[in-house]
Amino acid sequence: MEKKKMMLLMNESETSIHFIKIFENENFDVFSTEDIDAALRGLHGLDIHLLIADIDHVNTGMKRISNMIKEECHRTGLIYIANCDDSRIRIKALEEGADDCLGKPVDIAELVAKANALLRRIDLVYCEPRTLQIHDIEINLDSHEVRKDGSLIDLTYTQFKLLYLLASKREYVFTRDEILQKVWGEHAYVTDRTVDVHVKRLREKLGEYQGALKYIQTIHGLGYRFA
Repeated sequence: MEKKKMMLLMNESETSIHFIKIFENENFDVFSTEDIDAALRGLHGLDIHLLIADIDHVNTGMKRISNMIKEECHRTGLIYIANCDDSRIRIKALEEGADDCLGKPVDIAELVAKANALLRRIDLVYCEPRTLQIHDIEINLDSHEVRKDGSLIDLTYTQFKLLYLLASKREYVFTRDEILQKVWGEHAYVTDRTVDVHVKRLREKLGEYQGALKYIQTIHGLGYRFA
């Protein structure tokens, strides 16, 4: 089985050493660094499949990390670990593009399970070259690109997954719980509010600001569907 490459971005400590040993036993090649710039270079140059970063360590570097993954490393999963006493930090991480965020102290078995589940979902997105055309929206699973009337729309990985989920099963009404499970995973720390925020931002990027909604419709009391 081909090894997956993981980047660990946190302070050098007994915890990071423990993480490295555990993930190496799970058939990962693990690269560890304390430096954000080194991590960003590694994301591009080493073809990293998964980045696990400590929010308390990267601090204001979250935006740089999210932008790098969004713009150049579409197939890289991003998991943050954060202080479990502040849910606002975890929610912010998810809204900025993280695939998951776990509170401290981290249950290493849960972290490994979430990492493997995330990489399986990413593989499923890219395993079959396919283009989905609905109305004037074209979704290309090969290039991870979405175009409207031929013009490229800049989406985060999570926004891309959300759009594809809704568009791949038109007229089906997805409840918020279904969206949470299919886009973020069953055990992700996200709420209904997170779904609503992502739908709002996705609508804006598709050019839906007010009035009749051509693409994503709200079915009150139920959820969302792609018209």
